[in-house]
Amino acid sequence: MTAHEVPRTGRLLMSLYPARYRAAHGEDIATVFSETIEGLSRRAMLRERFDLATHALRLRFRIGPTDPAGRVLAGAAPVALAIAAGCCLYFLLPQLHETVHRIRYPFPNLGLGSALLAAALLLAGNLPWILALAFAVAGRWRLARATGALAALIGIGVQCWDPLYALWQVGQLVGLAVVGVLVLLAPSGLVDVTRKGRWEIAGLALGVGLPVIVVSQFDLLSVVGVKTSAAGLLPIWLCAVTAVVLMLRLSGRRPDGLRAVGVVCATLPWLLHVAFAAADSSEKQYLVVWFAGLCLAPLVGAAAVAGTVHLVRRPRAAEPSNPV
Repeated sequence: MTAHEVPRTGRLLMSLYPARYRAAHGEDIATVFSETIEGLSRRAMLRERFDLATHALRLRFRIGPTDPAGRVLAGAAPVALAIAAGCCLYFLLPQLHETVHRIRYPFPNLGLGSALLAAALLLAGNLPWILALAFAVAGRWRLARATGALAALIGIGVQCWDPLYALWQVGQLVGLAVVGVLVLLAPSGLVDVTRKGRWEIAGLALGVGLPVIVVSQFDLLSVVGVKTSAAGLLPIWLCAVTAVVLMLRLSGRRPDGLRAVGVVCATLPWLLHVAFAAADSSEKQYLVVWFAGLCLAPLVGAAAVAGTVHLVRRPRAAEPSNPV
């Protein structure tokens, strides 16, 4: 089977491979692809074409399992997905009661249709992320990856439903797109789907969402005299929770620096609306820089603690063992 015998769609997908790789392995790829899609249903054929295109793009952009960028993405994707699901828990759960109440007793001037539309937008913007988290915790990363990418697309559509009036809204759109790309491009074989990794993802999502729900529902910030909302402090809190994951990654016996970089990268999409808010008004720039510093401080602190752990551990490892 030669490359010219591959269907036209397959040839177009194979053109995505780097020229040098295609020259060396094009015949083998064409043979395997043609034999694989023979007799498949349309749905299965679409899946095979998607896998072929994904593999080609990974090689072209050097984000495969053997590339440093691939390891960074593998560290970033599950953390970004967990943070997204945790934020969705915060935005979804407290509003469910009010949403059901408005469906049962809609506003007279808006009607039932408006209440149903609001409920549909609320569920569409948040529920897919929670479903993707469930797949990830179950160890089904390929399903989690596809669902996460779809959740990002749906979230962008929900955000665009209403006109954009502020740059921080644009930051939210860009952040959703970046999270979707991180989840989609991460090499499946490198993502940690062990029991420890899955518990870490679940703990991170719950650690991001549930405490903020409690603080918001009981208005604890006003009790301690903080004049801001729980949503306003959410970026700082998610960075603080992610800092725990970063510290655990870096303080291990054999830390993976590239995956640790991925953990830090996973927090950046959620801070984009902060950066975009700086462009709204020059008067806010000082506050935005101060706020961004508060967000990054836990991550810097986690790296410092992990470095201290290694410094303390090194002399102990160098000490000779006592003879028996």
